[in-house]
Amino acid sequence: MFTISKEAEQYIADLFKEQDEELGLKIEVEKAGTPVANVTFNFARPKELHKKFTKFPYKGFDAYISVSYLGYLKDSDVALKVDGTSKKLTITAPNAKGDAPKADAPLKEKIEYTIYTDISPRLASHGGFCELVEITDNKEIVLNFGGGCQGCSSVALTLKDGIERQLKRLYPEISAIVDVTDHTNRENAYM
Repeated sequence: MFTISKEAEQYIADLFKEQDEELGLKIEVEKAGTPVANVTFNFARPKELHKKFTKFPYKGFDAYISVSYLGYLKDSDVALKVDGTSKKLTITAPNAKGDAPKADAPLKEKIEYTIYTDISPRLASHGGFCELVEITDNKEIVLNFGGGCQGCSSVALTLKDGIERQLKRLYPEISAIVDVTDHTNRENAYM
């Protein structure tokens, strides 16, 4: 299910020895099943974890994984990478990322995939991102922008000439793209 190399296991156990309270290693998958899935390791108090977390005992510590992540972490390997004096845990999680949606997949799944794989990576070059809020009954795509896109003076142009054109070309059933972002907050705006 989830393999931790002996070197990584010892490294993690040593980290736990330095703590002055009873902690466990909480392993989660952010944005599981998407092309941008990311596996995270965090200290956690076992008593505070939801009952859906399963305990996995290792030498010197216990790992806790939510049942909802077990499939995504199947066949995963954790290793210790040593580069000079620095040490870093690395994980290979072949099931964490999802596959491209099939042609008959729900519209929401296809749009989210396009946002994760194409739109947000391009917006990230300006420190921004967008996310799907909802798809209305009228097939309006409701988006929220964040980071450098929130409050950016070019977001309307980006939405109309970039994102809307792309999504309507890929998914002709879309009637409109709606931006529900509060653009009055210009604190991190790119332009």
